[in-house]
Formats: sequence, C-alpha cells, structure tokens
Amino acid sequence: MAEFGKRKSASTANPYSRPAAAPADVAAAVAVVKTGRLPYWAQVGPLRIIFILLAAAGGFWFMVLPYAGELIRDHRLAGTWQPAYDLQVIEGKCTRYNFVVTICGARIKSLAEPDQTPLAIGYVMAFSGGGGEILVPVRSTVDPSAVAIAYAAETKLLNRTLTFIVLAGAFAATFLAGVGALLRGRYVGGAAHRSLLAGFEELKARVEMAQADPRATL
Repeated sequence: MAEFGKRKSASTANPYSRPAAAPADVAAAVAVVKTGRLPYWAQVGPLRIIFILLAAAGGFWFMVLPYAGELIRDHRLAGTWQPAYDLQVIEGKCTRYNFVVTICGARIKSLAEPDQTPLAIGYVMAFSGGGGEILVPVRSTVDPSAVAIAYAAETKLLNRTLTFIVLAGAFAATFLAGVGALLRGRYVGGAAHRSLLAGFEELKARVEMAQADPRATL
C-alpha cells in the first residue's frame, strides 16, 4: 500500500529517466568517448544543412536542365550523324575546373539561312583537355532537325554520359543525405543531438554511481 509523504529510497529510484522526446543514446555517447571526437553532424547547424540542400538542388538542376536532354538525344541518334556542310561553328569555348571537369559551349550557324539565330550547344566532360579539337557540325540522317558537334556526339559520348551520372548522382545523394539529416534530427539542436547529450548525462551518472558503489556496473 502506498504511503504518501514518504520519500522513495535511492535503491528503488530510477536515476536514468529521460523525457520521451529526448531518450538517452548511451551507445553514441560511448562511441564519442572512445574516439574522442564528435560526429560531424553534431557540429553542423540546421541553417548550414539547408544551405547544402539548396546548393545540391541547384547543382542537380544545373546538370539536368541543360545537358540531360541533349545527352539522351545523342544516345538515341548514335551512329546516324553525318557532316552538315550547310552549318558552321562560329564560336567554341571550353573551361576546365580543377583539372577534372570541363564545360564546353559552342554556337552553330546556318550558312543557308544566315539571319537565323545560331544554335547553342553545351556539354560536360571529365579528365579531358577540351581544347584544340576540330569542331565539325553534324546532322542526324534519321532526324534532320537534330544538330550536334561530332566531337561531343561521337568521340566523347561515353565520357559525357559517365560524367553526367557521377555529378548528377553526387548532387542527388548530397540532397537526400541532407533531407535525411533534417528528418532524423542529426544536427545541432536536433532530436539526435539532444539524445546524444542525454546519453552523456546518463553515462556520467553511471560512472558516478560506479565510483560511489563498486558493486554497481555500467
């Protein structure tokens, strides 16, 4: 029978109770103590994650919008390109970033219709110089409206494909990882961070209890 006004003994009290909203993650706390380092996510604020999300989304769309359509078309029309003698490349430029990614752009002008606006073409490659190549305009025998540059549509098609998959995949993976971090509260002040802090408190309480009572176990 319960007795009101009587204090609960220390042996029956539960010193490790935590609010349901922030359960103690003792395992994570022990891992931090062993390594001596906080996990990366425990040092990143939510605003930084949001910034990373925006940057990853922007990078993904930068790859998809200008390059995905032409890349799919070039695969679909592979083997059907022939030199277009009524077209001329009037401008071509490549910029290499960190000796890894090369972004190229060119404009193709119609000699038969000089007043027509030149067609702009862009492509991305990896580990390629992107300079000194002869830019030959080509047209598909299957689809005469499809115009490209032989170097991009034939010589570097595989390179462009792999580069697109790697870069777009990296941006998409970064975006998904950021969303997952927000949903799981893996940031400073998030649910996982609060659980980690509660784990430190509980681990400290267990150590103090073990020091006070040698028979106690962690």
